[in-house]
Amino acid sequence: QAGISGLGGAGFPTSNKLSPRADQPISTLIINGAECEPYITADDVLMRERATELILGIDILAHILQPKNVLIAIEDNKPEAISAMQQAAQARDYHVVKIPTIYPSGGERQLIQILTGQEVRAGQIPAQQGIVCQNIGTVLAVHDAVIKGKPLISRITTLTGQALQTPMNVECLIGTPVHELLAF
Repeated sequence: QAGISGLGGAGFPTSNKLSPRADQPISTLIINGAECEPYITADDVLMRERATELILGIDILAHILQPKNVLIAIEDNKPEAISAMQQAAQARDYHVVKIPTIYPSGGERQLIQILTGQEVRAGQIPAQQGIVCQNIGTVLAVHDAVIKGKPLISRITTLTGQALQTPMNVECLIGTPVHELLAF
């Protein structure tokens, strides 16, 4: 009802991921804190600045899926994010896992293989192997929808590149034209 779709890039409807088939229980919930592309820092900023809200969002996902394991994967070049998430998760049985900063480790299938050693075969989805993966931005959107009653209307976006004098992260409305963000 809040329009939550995956913010990791594919835009897959989150409600589908949170509704696995009854004969395919979820054993592992992976929270993807690895940026999907070089130079992007939106997830890093969210983990450093909103770790407590992210943990509450993970609580919601864990309540829905009832996994045995919750893994929060963060690239090893983000020490502040790792520290913030470890501190926020202290009272939970969640595992913050440092992964190597190697492109494309932020891809869902690559991340699953790094963390579990399992390969998601072509034509399959991770849920068929008992795994659900959610991006950091999606976790925050779930938190905001359930706790604040806020639909997914904005997201943190990285503005970067040689054309910009001041690279930065901004919270922008979904659908904001790129030329307006670049002008900003």
